[in-house]
Amino acid sequence: MNRILMNSAMDSLNDELLEMGSLCERGIDEVLGVIAQPDRDLAEQVIARDDRIDDMERRIETQCLTILARFSPVAGDLRAVTAAMGIISDLERIGDQCADIAAMTERMLGKQQIHPMADFRLMADTARGMVRDALNAYIDNDVEKARGVTRRDDIVDAAFERVVLSLTNIMRESPDAVSQAVDMLFVAKYLERIADHATNIGEWSIYLSTGCHPQDKDLRAEEP
Repeated sequence: MNRILMNSAMDSLNDELLEMGSLCERGIDEVLGVIAQPDRDLAEQVIARDDRIDDMERRIETQCLTILARFSPVAGDLRAVTAAMGIISDLERIGDQCADIAAMTERMLGKQQIHPMADFRLMADTARGMVRDALNAYIDNDVEKARGVTRRDDIVDAAFERVVLSLTNIMRESPDAVSQAVDMLFVAKYLERIADHATNIGEWSIYLSTGCHPQDKDLRAEEP
C-alpha cells in the first residue's frame, strides 16, 4: 500500500514540476517578445507570473518534505525527491530572471532598437528548449537527453559572447547609446543565466539516473 501511495505522491510531484516548467518556458517566450518590441502590458504580465512561479516553488517544496517525512524514501526514490528540490530552485531563479528582463525592457519603451535580435532570439529559443528537455529527461529518467541539454549551453555561451562584443563596439562608437546598450548587456546576461539554470536541471536529471551529484564533478566530462 505504501508503494502505491508513494507512486501517487511522486506522480503528483512530477505533474507540478512540469506545470512550473511550463510557466518558465512561457516566460522565456514572452521576454523575447518584449526584448524585440518593448510592451509595458506584456512586461507586467511576465513580472506577475513570477509570483505564481514562487508560489509553486513553495508548494512543491512542501510536497517534497511531506514525501520525505511520510515515506522515508531510499535509493532512487530519495534521489528523485532530492533532484526535484534542486530543480524547483533553478526554475524559481529562471522565473526571477524573466521578471528582471521584463522590468528592464520597460526602460526601452519608445526607443529604436540598437542591436539585431538574432542572437537574443537564439539564446532565448535555446534556453527554452533546454528547460523543456531537461524536465522531460527528469520525468523519463533519460540520462542521454539530459547530457544533450548540458551540451547546448555552449550555444548560448557563444551567442552571449557575440552580443557582448557587438554591444561593446556600439558603446565605443555611439556614446548616446551607452545606456540602452548596458541594459541590453544585462538582458543578454540574464538569458545566459537562464541557460545555466537549465543546465543545472539537466545535471539534476543525470544525478537521478547515476547517483552522481552534479556539483561533485563536471558531468559533461563523463560522456563517451
